[in-house]
Amino acid sequence: MATATETETKTPRPKETFHFINDPADAINEALTGLTYLDPSLSYSPDYKVVYRSDLASFRDSHVTTIGFSGGGHEPMFGGFVGPNFLSAYVSGNIFASPTAAQIFEAIRLCQPSEGKEGKGTLVVCGNYTGDILNAGLAITRAQMRGYRVKFVPVGDDVAVGRKKGGKVGRRGLSGHLIALKIACALAQRGESLERVGEVMEYVAANVGTVGVAFDRVALPNATLTDLQMLPPATIELGMGAHGEPGLRQISPVPSPSALVSQMLDLITDTSDTDRAFVPFSSATSSSRYPPSGTGPAPDNEVVLLLNSLGSTSDEVLARFAELAVAELERRGLVVRRLTLGPLVTSLKMSGFGVTVWRLPPENGECIDRSEAVDLWDSRVDVVAWRQ
Repeated sequence: MATATETETKTPRPKETFHFINDPADAINEALTGLTYLDPSLSYSPDYKVVYRSDLASFRDSHVTTIGFSGGGHEPMFGGFVGPNFLSAYVSGNIFASPTAAQIFEAIRLCQPSEGKEGKGTLVVCGNYTGDILNAGLAITRAQMRGYRVKFVPVGDDVAVGRKKGGKVGRRGLSGHLIALKIACALAQRGESLERVGEVMEYVAANVGTVGVAFDRVALPNATLTDLQMLPPATIELGMGAHGEPGLRQISPVPSPSALVSQMLDLITDTSDTDRAFVPFSSATSSSRYPPSGTGPAPDNEVVLLLNSLGSTSDEVLARFAELAVAELERRGLVVRRLTLGPLVTSLKMSGFGVTVWRLPPENGECIDRSEAVDLWDSRVDVVAWRQ
């Protein structure tokens, strides 16, 4: 019979991680209050956890206003993207929990024009998660009963969730909505209508695909010291969700960086995979990994590439993966027109990264022309977290 000492020796201790927080219940309010110190042009409503641009009172009278909302734990999304040429406001829930309908409604109310002004309406955006959509629906119904003009666009860009698995629920939202918002918010800043801003938002979101990979799941800061959920040794999970949801498959041993990038881009660009061919590349662009020689460039052969840290992946590591992704996309006949990287949509301290590809429209246009799309992407913003 084993002694107590022998049992303790054989039973591995749970891995733990330390969080630099005070009371977990105050973590979001403290973080968002700190954001206003970093950018004094932001205002904050602690009762509703709403961050908004301080010039909103004048901006909302003559422009479409834009709201992004999500659970906390994904910072700098969306608080770090509030400001000129980007979001008008951000609503935060608790860690990995949707903001309530009352919170979302308060953000919509703040974005309404002054008395006597007509305004242009409000675009509300979130990732495709059930709780977020339910609460947004309640808030928007209430807002419309007040006569507010509101357009709602939930975005799902995770290609790891195929059509069969996603069913009616659809794909999870990762970092694709940031790309679509960058374009839609630039249009709003230029004075476009709510119909046009919403149309372009939906178009760009439909042409974006994202896949993530990680070494571990996420440790919720429900206390200062919490359990850390680890994968088996020498294992990564391809397609892991932003809250640690199961991915497409676990891979062991860990592949080389170049092989991993190739697998990730297969999931985004392979049009022969009917379950995951969400991004509508032309067959001339991506029907094979190496397009036949002698064929001219496809009309949709240009992309925007985003490399996102899920929390603890450094810029140096992201830059190496970006270099590999650019080369791999070129081998597939795709030209990277623009590139950005960094911690944009995190999952607390998750050890991993995501690749997002936006298929730019053809030069002769679909919903927008390619030149206009690139010009909107290049529009300078004045926010905390965007790399430009």
